[in-house]
Amino acid sequence: MRAMSKLLAIALTATVQSAMAGAVFLDFENVTTTEQLTTQYASKGVTFSGAAWTASSELCGGDVSFQRDGSCGALWLAQDPTQTASTDSKSFTLTSTDGFVEALSFVYSGSTGAINLAVHAFDAAGNELGQGVQGLKGAGCSSFIFCNWSADPVTLSFQGVARTIVFSGIDQTVLLDDLSFKTADPNGRLPEPASLALVMGALGGLGWARRRAAR
Repeated sequence: MRAMSKLLAIALTATVQSAMAGAVFLDFENVTTTEQLTTQYASKGVTFSGAAWTASSELCGGDVSFQRDGSCGALWLAQDPTQTASTDSKSFTLTSTDGFVEALSFVYSGSTGAINLAVHAFDAAGNELGQGVQGLKGAGCSSFIFCNWSADPVTLSFQGVARTIVFSGIDQTVLLDDLSFKTADPNGRLPEPASLALVMGALGGLGWARRRAAR
């Protein structure tokens, strides 16, 4: 019976951790026009600021020259893609109200042979927790500006809880897609009802096991 109680306690811990932290995946498939990204994903606890724009593929009725199997939308690192591109480095910031934990990953496509992209993670006090992803390989395409995508996701790992992730690169030379990360819950955001039900079920099972052991 003690073994059963221990197993239920482990299950409860895993359930609570799952309820209080979650995975976020942004594939930008809801993109239909070119517009600056700000609070479009606030329901997921994240916002954008700076040089971040949506990109909708011409193949899906949009106005951006990119091709990726199974994808119609992406994120464009651009100051203003409706204007002529500059040769300067631009940046955008991804902010999480719940905090980023462990790592962030994404796939990318570049319009030039070499992409200078830097990604930095910062905590709430502005301390840098991790950096990387420089000198990525891009490739030109004959029929699309963006078509050769990274075969595997690029991952930035870090220690602690990051509050902001800053991406920097040359204006209008990089598309990003399939941003994936986990969020912590330092602000006490309530778990979803399904997660609460799992927690209550685990608690009930643990109580039942302890009552059986006391008999």
